[in-house]
Amino acid sequence: MMNAPPQTYVEAVTEVLRGVSIADPYRWLEDQDSPRTKEWVEAQTQHARAYLDAIPGRRRIRDRVRELLAIETYDSLQRVGSRYFFRKRLPGQEQPSIYMRDGAHGADILLIDPAERGTGTFTAVKPLQVSPDGRLLLYEIKEGGESTGKFEFHDIAGGAPLSDSLPCGYLRGFAFAPDCRSFYYVHEPAEANERFRWAAYRHELGTPSREDVKVFAAEGQDKLRLHIIPGDECLGFLIYRFLETTHTDIYRWSFDLKCTPVPVVKDAKSGLSPVFVGNRILALTDEGAPNLRIVEIQPHEGPEYELVDIVPQTDSRICNWTIAAGRLFVSYWRHAKAEIQIFDLWGTRVGIVPTREGETVRLRGAANPNQDEVFLETESFTAPIRIERCDARTGRLNLWSRRPIPFDPSRYGRIQVWFSAKDGTRIPMSVVGRVRPSQHSRGIGIRRGLARSRSAPNPPDRLRRFPQRRRMAYRQQQDDSRKTCDFRRLERRASGRGCPYAAPRFVSRGALYRPASRYASLPSI
Repeated sequence: MMNAPPQTYVEAVTEVLRGVSIADPYRWLEDQDSPRTKEWVEAQTQHARAYLDAIPGRRRIRDRVRELLAIETYDSLQRVGSRYFFRKRLPGQEQPSIYMRDGAHGADILLIDPAERGTGTFTAVKPLQVSPDGRLLLYEIKEGGESTGKFEFHDIAGGAPLSDSLPCGYLRGFAFAPDCRSFYYVHEPAEANERFRWAAYRHELGTPSREDVKVFAAEGQDKLRLHIIPGDECLGFLIYRFLETTHTDIYRWSFDLKCTPVPVVKDAKSGLSPVFVGNRILALTDEGAPNLRIVEIQPHEGPEYELVDIVPQTDSRICNWTIAAGRLFVSYWRHAKAEIQIFDLWGTRVGIVPTREGETVRLRGAANPNQDEVFLETESFTAPIRIERCDARTGRLNLWSRRPIPFDPSRYGRIQVWFSAKDGTRIPMSVVGRVRPSQHSRGIGIRRGLARSRSAPNPPDRLRRFPQRRRMAYRQQQDDSRKTCDFRRLERRASGRGCPYAAPRFVSRGALYRPASRYASLPSI
């Protein structure tokens, strides 16, 4: 029998906030360094362990979870020239390290291992941006899962960190200069207060930060945020003002310290996410498009501008977009299926990226018109995460990495059904479970779920006419006490008259089995 939990002391602590008395009897626990708090934590830990360690099968579950987690993983992939930069975690490693690969099939070269910093197992690193010449790497360092980070630079050729860095905070914008000897940044300190002014600075590598030059400052300071838009021929400054709706300002700057940034868009009453493509500005916007559209921003004299459709709004919302090799890659979620269409820079559709049924596909990496490939991250209920390289000119996919999770995906299946809400909205739902062959059909069965099947003969006539006899026959013939139900009724509910999973009589012990006929069985677990 489980013992009672350790006693927690109650202290009469009351304070008045805005005229309201608030009791805080456990405030003493906020002092994490006090002996009393440490004693309480130790007692609670021992009590919890006594319960958890006694759970039957816990060791088997723990070992299986460890087996699933002890795999090689890749993320944060980006390419500059022929070099690929990414994070990689080896089996048994607590935190991923930053690696480089020269060529798609080259060897992985370790650049930065957070364990070598000697600050503990909770130090994480992440690559952010590589200089255009592939010589410098900007990366972020976080401790203990905190939201803010410190930013450092790594000399790839020399294999050592630079003395330049940015303190703990949020890096709201960053761009290397074309000559890669300096960089531009917008940094929000972790302790920013109401006097903080949003500004962009230029830092010359090898010089102290106190010599940084302010190149742009946002007007006002309340409810706004400043970002940098990288470009080969110019730099952009993007200001979001969070009023009743989002307002956007965009400025263009020619890298000349003697010139001031020129306004391109002033007080646009919508959100704009711009990208410089040569001397053009393309942007994703919600102006007049709840499902989003991609436009070209054409500035006129003064504050006037025009938004010209490149990829118009459709009945499906744009999830993400990127640019490579003079092509726009636009991802949609259409009819519960991932779809990536390819357009030229003038909006003519030139192709589509092949995707697999039931798969989630995400575009990864920042827009880079100078690259000839984009990266996709794909996964499904039965397939682990994969990273694939997509040729920007042909749309052909090449596998970059796959998480080698030790399980057999052929033992699991998925089907998609639709639930109609009261207002007529069709809501997609996936049912996933373990498949197994049936004695009565060539279809597939599935535990704790519902699966498609290919073809199967109808059940015997006596079973079709007498449901009760059918159930009894199944109980006698099968060791796992299978039950049956009228699948036509289940399909009608799934197609528009309600959700089948809300009906316990259909899924009362076990899972659904669907042969190609009109009946399904419910194997007991």
